[in-house]
Amino acid sequence: MRHGVRKSDGVQQHRSQNSQNSGFTLIELLVAIGIIGLLAGLLLAGVQSAISAASTAKAANELRNLETALTSFHSEFGQYPPSYIILHETASGWGNTDTATVRSLAILRKIWPNFNPTDIDINQDGTVAADTDPVELHGEECLAFFLGGVVDNSNLIGFSKNVANPFSRTGDSRIGPFYEFDPARFVDKDGDGMPEYLDTYSGQQNPILYFSSYDGRGYRVAEITGTGAPSYRQSSLVNGIYRQGVETNPTMGQADDTPAWNQKTYQLISPGVDTFYGEGGYYKADDTGGMAQEDRDNLTNFVSGKLN
Repeated sequence: MRHGVRKSDGVQQHRSQNSQNSGFTLIELLVAIGIIGLLAGLLLAGVQSAISAASTAKAANELRNLETALTSFHSEFGQYPPSYIILHETASGWGNTDTATVRSLAILRKIWPNFNPTDIDINQDGTVAADTDPVELHGEECLAFFLGGVVDNSNLIGFSKNVANPFSRTGDSRIGPFYEFDPARFVDKDGDGMPEYLDTYSGQQNPILYFSSYDGRGYRVAEITGTGAPSYRQSSLVNGIYRQGVETNPTMGQADDTPAWNQKTYQLISPGVDTFYGEGGYYKADDTGGMAQEDRDNLTNFVSGKLN
């Protein structure tokens, strides 16, 4: 008597084969997980790169906007702001004959020819400082002061149109501000009541630097590095502002034998995402091999993005 395969046995065998064929082996599963992980890593790297690029573009764009504001200041007053000045809070202090006072008064009277010194608490610390203790503004403070105006309860309110007393806080007739600063990004690194301004990078600690060439008369080394600079950056930019070319003699110190970038206007320098200014000195776009690491992510107004 012939016995055929029972129908139930055939169905069971078919189901068993389907079960074996439709599942993943352990190796296949591990490969799939690996591929997913690789794709996720590539996606994350792409997202991080895009975020970084957007942050850099935003910070660089602010330098462009500051350039526009500086151009407006120049159109109004016929010169760019200085990158160092002292401001006496007593009228009598302006009678001092030291070089800083004489030079500062000359700058102010070039901007405001009818400037007539009066007693004023310029930094609003509650006192009018003695003749021998003027308020000292370095480049980063000059940027905020001359584009924003006098400080009034932590706000920058422009300058009075009273040509004899432009630092007056009273009256609605004013010039400026030339730039709409974000108050949340003001800092006071040297604690003198006069603000400096941070770029837009998250976690930034050091402000945007401003150095004037004094309309082509030349950048002043004493304003840039060493004891002439504020204490928090005296060890930065040891080679000075950025100059065109490549340094051929690393022991030469201050790089002053080639033209400066923006030699007739000014340099704006952001420390970049690493918050450090670096060494400054020579810069050539197609030859940055000798550039210090801390300079490489700096943003400036003579390069559209990072230096390297």
